[in-house]
Amino acid sequence: MRQIQTVSKYIALSQEGLVPRLNCPMDQGPLFTNQNLEDEVYLYCLSCEYKKFIGYEFYDDIISKMKGL
Repeated sequence: MRQIQTVSKYIALSQEGLVPRLNCPMDQGPLFTNQNLEDEVYLYCLSCEYKKFIGYEFYDDIISKMKGL
């Protein structure tokens, strides 16, 4: 599964309450996922300028949380 699809699936599972939510550290709003032209996956907040690029450690962490279901 591609990285952006995995993160999107994690966000969907978090909306169902099955895994912890990914909230913006600035305003506690929900985070969404996107991918730039260099295939880098990132999370962003609609209500502020927050953006976080996803690294291997973060990606591995959400995969392990999804496997724990």
